[in-house]
Amino acid sequence: MNHSLKHPQTIGKTAIARKTALAAALGIFAAPTMAQMVLEEVIVTAQKRAESVQDVNATVNVVSGENIERFNTFDFSEIESQTAGLTLSSPNARNNTISLRGVSVDPEAGNAAAVDVYWNDAIVRADVAFTQLYDLARIEILRGPQGTLQGRTSPAGAINIITQGASLDEPSGYVSVSASDNAGINTQAAYGAPLIEDTLAVRVAAVYDTNAGPDVENITTGLDDQELEAKSARFSALWDIMESLSAQLIYQYLDQSKDDPKGLTGVDALNQRPSLQPSDRTALAPSNDTADLEFDVANLIVDWEFMEHSVTGIIGYQDSLKEAKTENDRANSMALLETPIPTPTFQTSATDTESISYELRIASPDNDFWDYMIGLYYQDQNTSTEFAANSVRLENQLGFRTVGNLPVNRNNYAIFTFNSFTLTDDLELEFGLRWTNYDSFVRADVFFDQLNYLPPSLEPIADVVEAGFAANFPIIAVDNADSQEDAVTGSLTLRWDWTDEIATYVSYNRGYRPGGISIIPSPNVEFLPNGQDDIMYSEEESDAFEIGFKSRLLDGQATLNGALYYQSFDGYQGFVRGVQVLSDDGAAEDLPGGIVYNGDANIWGVELEGQILLTETWSAGSALSYTKGEWDGATQPCNDRAPGEVIGECDIDGQALGGEPEWSFSVNSEYYIPLDSTEVYFRGLFKYTDDRLNIDASAGLGIVAADFEAYQTLDLFAGWRSADYTWDVSVWGKNVFDEDEVIFQQGPDSLDVAISDGSYTQTNVLRERTIGITGRYNF
Repeated sequence: MNHSLKHPQTIGKTAIARKTALAAALGIFAAPTMAQMVLEEVIVTAQKRAESVQDVNATVNVVSGENIERFNTFDFSEIESQTAGLTLSSPNARNNTISLRGVSVDPEAGNAAAVDVYWNDAIVRADVAFTQLYDLARIEILRGPQGTLQGRTSPAGAINIITQGASLDEPSGYVSVSASDNAGINTQAAYGAPLIEDTLAVRVAAVYDTNAGPDVENITTGLDDQELEAKSARFSALWDIMESLSAQLIYQYLDQSKDDPKGLTGVDALNQRPSLQPSDRTALAPSNDTADLEFDVANLIVDWEFMEHSVTGIIGYQDSLKEAKTENDRANSMALLETPIPTPTFQTSATDTESISYELRIASPDNDFWDYMIGLYYQDQNTSTEFAANSVRLENQLGFRTVGNLPVNRNNYAIFTFNSFTLTDDLELEFGLRWTNYDSFVRADVFFDQLNYLPPSLEPIADVVEAGFAANFPIIAVDNADSQEDAVTGSLTLRWDWTDEIATYVSYNRGYRPGGISIIPSPNVEFLPNGQDDIMYSEEESDAFEIGFKSRLLDGQATLNGALYYQSFDGYQGFVRGVQVLSDDGAAEDLPGGIVYNGDANIWGVELEGQILLTETWSAGSALSYTKGEWDGATQPCNDRAPGEVIGECDIDGQALGGEPEWSFSVNSEYYIPLDSTEVYFRGLFKYTDDRLNIDASAGLGIVAADFEAYQTLDLFAGWRSADYTWDVSVWGKNVFDEDEVIFQQGPDSLDVAISDGSYTQTNVLRERTIGITGRYNF
């Protein structure tokens, strides 16, 4: 049995454990020999089969497990530094976003993701990805619409996280300990070994991580030691049941908790609170935001060689619970009232998600002319969010509490095929097709819970006041919004091998996102001309065209890959906050939450990626991305109304599509000095991110930056290791020039606007310079 093809995540397991390859950020460098220096082939499973990344006729970036180790990448968001055109952000502890090729989605919008995440080929929520990285084989970044082989037809791409699996080869493992000056401790360990020779093997891995995160201090609550803490463990097993049948089981548990005080920027119009700059990293809220995440994920992967065909079945399961507390009075404005209103102003939420997916596919053997794959896919995901919000009415000094429930149930099933035709020795045609059925159910209800505070003058009629509040509830924000849609997507690619080392390809891919309804927890929806129908949004379809090349240069000493792409959207799903609607009395009323809307758009761009062995002891790599997205004849909901309009429509034709930078590039290099039995090395990682729009500028009033300035970060490493890579000690610095550019800004909260005309904005900045030391032992 060929385990290198059947279990691609175990490829080179021993070499990985014993020999840290000297690689560029996106490739694996083989140790050079005296005869010739060559780059080792990078094996991926982007097309559901183990093959060289140079043979994949699409843009696929690989962040290897070695590079995750080499650059001390403890957190998923740090992957962004090792490639270009990828944005990984966490504007708060509740939400995480992934953007590729200029397509970005606000997670609070509720529509389908632009980039889906997979864990060992089974789809998971982005929450699972935005956690600790440890004992990984690689991360594959697939760019462009995924309309054929992946579980969902995401328009911008997919990310597949491949863990180190169990191996039937010799035992291997490692222990790693890192400490840093941001109160950081990261401890990892892994060990795997065969239990029954050539039959059964297991691997266990674990991590504990704690640090100060953005290191924001809350001068109101006294929190000056912000802490992010996570612990996780993983178990993997590989069982070769018989010569033609094997199974893998992978299970992971994680428990993560975060302090999340919101840093503010502004000057108090009332001259009672301090003036704050982004670099102050200071919060004012009367309570601290927090977020806790627990999840269990498990995969069962079965491979069967049957009648010369490969049959693969994957069952993926995830169960996650995310609990969050968010302070609505971010600027502590209530403390400035002449008459105090002692009522809480925070809200809490608990999101419980359970999902199971099944995939079954059959692939032909390697044929001379036609290789084919057919498959079935099904996913059932049920999400329930329970929330409680404490609110205040300043005009009559009332504090009250509301509670609600938001069930979102989605399932989809699909039939797909992928075919490869070898037309000549140099010409290859690929064709894929997928039919998907989407079925979803959404409902949102808000109920009155209790009064938190009444002024003394109203206490004698508390029952009457409470009954008056209760009469306005429940608020049915979404009334049983069921939808069912079908979509046909696919791909077509033609590849020409000019030489054994240089190939070009042209491709077409179709992307799709289903429609739905905007979540607006307010009765003000009734003022819209068509009520709930006016907050429905339609499906999004996109057609993407790509011209690319793959090359190995200098007799295998370098690689250079590139692509030029254009993507046209019919009904791109945009999102806007802060929109108001006119009531029957002509008053402007808020539509909280935001509105998803449709409009035509297009995106084009260029991507390059390369690695090179400069000498036997010096390697380098880089990646560059340019992307340009614009609305095409579109309008969006806004507050600029024509006479008689209940809700405004603003022309956004030609405006930038999203908040992604046009230019970004990443460069890395390593140089080492051989000694008798050890090596001294130096490496660096540089990332440039261009300026970009602030798409959250609509989320409030006051002075909010329309765009963010460009910035660059530099990470440096120096270390000493054994020549056989058994042990390694390094010192390192991340963001060594202590760049503190703003990367997220949101307008003043409603209480700040009401009490001081909006004095403070929430502002997130880059993490400050971090210095650390790491020791690692491989066995």
